[in-house]
Formats: sequence, C-alpha cells, structure tokens
Amino acid sequence: MSTGRDGFTGNLGAALAATLMLVGCGSGETPGIAGGAAKPAAAPRKAQPGDVLSPNMVSAVGGARIGPASVQVKFELRERPDVAQPLDIDLVILPASSSLDRLYGRVEVADGLQLTEGAQIAPTDRPAQDAPIRHSIRVLPTRDGIFTVNAVVSVDSAGQSWSQTFSIPIIVGAGPALPVKSSSAAARTRPAAR
Repeated sequence: MSTGRDGFTGNLGAALAATLMLVGCGSGETPGIAGGAAKPAAAPRKAQPGDVLSPNMVSAVGGARIGPASVQVKFELRERPDVAQPLDIDLVILPASSSLDRLYGRVEVADGLQLTEGAQIAPTDRPAQDAPIRHSIRVLPTRDGIFTVNAVVSVDSAGQSWSQTFSIPIIVGAGPALPVKSSSAAARTRPAAR
C-alpha cells in the first residue's frame, strides 16, 4: 500500500469529484419518502447561479418614494455614449421583498436623449426576492452633455401600490465645457513673481 504523496493526491481527486457529484444532485429530499417533509408551495425562491449580475453594473440613484423600499435598480452601459450613436443600457430590477404581488414600470428620458426601445417595463407577477428582472433600453443621444434616464418602478403588494423613481446619469461625448477662469481668478492662483 502506497502512503506517498501520489496516493494521497489521487484519493483527494476522487474524493473531490464524488463530493461535487453529490452536491450537484440537488437537495437530497424526495417528496413522499419517510423522513423528508414536503416543502411549502409558497417558499420564496432564492437567487440562482444564473441570476449572477455583471460586475460592471452599478446602482441607479433612488429618488423619493411612496411606500416602503421594495426594489433596487442597477444598470450597465454597453458602450461609451456618443452623439447620434444608439446606446444600449441594461437594467436589472432586484425585488427586496418576497411579498410583492406585481412589479411593473416605465422609462423616461430627459431632453437631449430619445428613447427608441424599452419604454415599458413589462409586468412581473409574484417576483421572487433577489431574483433579477432584466430590461434593456436603447437611447439615441442628440447632443453632448449630461442627461438623465429615469426608471419609474411600481409595485403592488397587499392591496396597495407605490412607485419609486431611479435616475441613471449619462454623460454624452465630452460632457459640458468647464467654466473658463477669469483673468483675475487666474492671477490669484499663480505664485507671486520674485
């Protein structure tokens, strides 16, 4: 019997493979078998590995809301915004509660942007807590500057409805020009000549 490092490594590899197969088989509970209780039908679904968000997504700025905070919105620009070039933006809405009956919304843009796709966020009935709801929009910038895309997300829960607006800043082109310093301000910031 070999007790060397090669024997240990071979056994370790086999043990890891067996462990991974057991983990991948599911929860191990079979309905109807003694000792395994049936799960309640209304159990909230947790986020699954396919629900992983892009590491490039950032949180939209949540504005004033009516009702409790029940969602979070994240976004990602697919490319750098430029004038007269379509810009695709991916949105993800994350329900923060398992008690929501319905989630829906709309997207609005400021002057300087045209919304060409994705104006309505389709209704989702009984959204699962922390399970991403994906929505894509396309805007067409018409000039350089800083603009805002607003996602107005509405939820229905326990017979009540409320909404929250999330803002997404978009800097198109070089953005606005910086103010020019006056000559008197420039003179005050220069060191004195000797």
